[in-house]
Amino acid sequence: MDDLCDLHLISWNVAGLKTTLEQLRRFGFAGFLKRHRADVLCLQEVKLSSKALSAGGGRQFDVEGFESFWCCNDGLGSQRQGLNGVCTFARAGLVLHADNAPLGCEELDGEGRCLLTDHGAFVVFNVYVPNSAGGRLPYKLRWLRALRHAMWRERSKGKAVLLAGDLNLKHRVLDSHWTCLGVRPAVLDLADAPEEVRQQLARWEQLFAALRQKWVEPLETRNSRNGQTFQKFGVWAQPLPPGCSSASGDGQRVRLGPPVDSKEMAQLSFPLDGVGVDEDGQPPPEQRAAERERELILFTETAGDPSAPC
Repeated sequence: MDDLCDLHLISWNVAGLKTTLEQLRRFGFAGFLKRHRADVLCLQEVKLSSKALSAGGGRQFDVEGFESFWCCNDGLGSQRQGLNGVCTFARAGLVLHADNAPLGCEELDGEGRCLLTDHGAFVVFNVYVPNSAGGRLPYKLRWLRALRHAMWRERSKGKAVLLAGDLNLKHRVLDSHWTCLGVRPAVLDLADAPEEVRQQLARWEQLFAALRQKWVEPLETRNSRNGQTFQKFGVWAQPLPPGCSSASGDGQRVRLGPPVDSKEMAQLSFPLDGVGVDEDGQPPPEQRAAERERELILFTETAGDPSAPC
């Protein structure tokens, strides 16, 4: 296909292809492609390994009139087998060749996040960009630089380049989900705000001080249906009395949000200050020094108190 004007491309993070296909059972996957008149369908988070894909002869995802191309996580990267995964369905004859390792680096390609399909006059990059949680920001920036280089390589061949997928990025702060938006009480118009809101904002400095002294603890969660246990981490804070800058031990501690999978992710939760990074994804030296100093102060304040949280 040389004319991009006639191309209908759909991108969809399915968060598990098998589960999604169960939801499409009324019309079937082939019916979905027909109803939406898709020429190219880019799926992310298919969550299938190559072994699972080849089970049953590898024909369970075949659709008449379409070819499918896969990039799976087979455990070669730092994440466990079967996570992530991207797949591109294209009308038969539209794809000249496909590359499931276009980044040119086993560590970056091994997590099953990038698939290139060549359509002649243009190429499509189907991507599931890593997130930056759990200390993975350096990896994410390396991954994005490799993607940019791969896209430039295709452009240098005279091809148009289409980028589709889940980018795990936002263009503006306002593009965040409302639960992730920052709060700036100083610029809020409280003229018509309910009394309860004004009362809560009056305690803002107290809340701010408490969040600055939050801590992380390991905890165990249990599946109520099968009894399976999971090791997680929780973020805790202790309400401060009015006018106090440090916890007295009298207030009842509160867990902030649900448990998370890693200690690093928990430590990065509920940030109060912006975080800047260098090109390698690491904070600038002065910021790292300030963080170490803050950790040392908190450790010194709690070291002599046997009841203090660790």
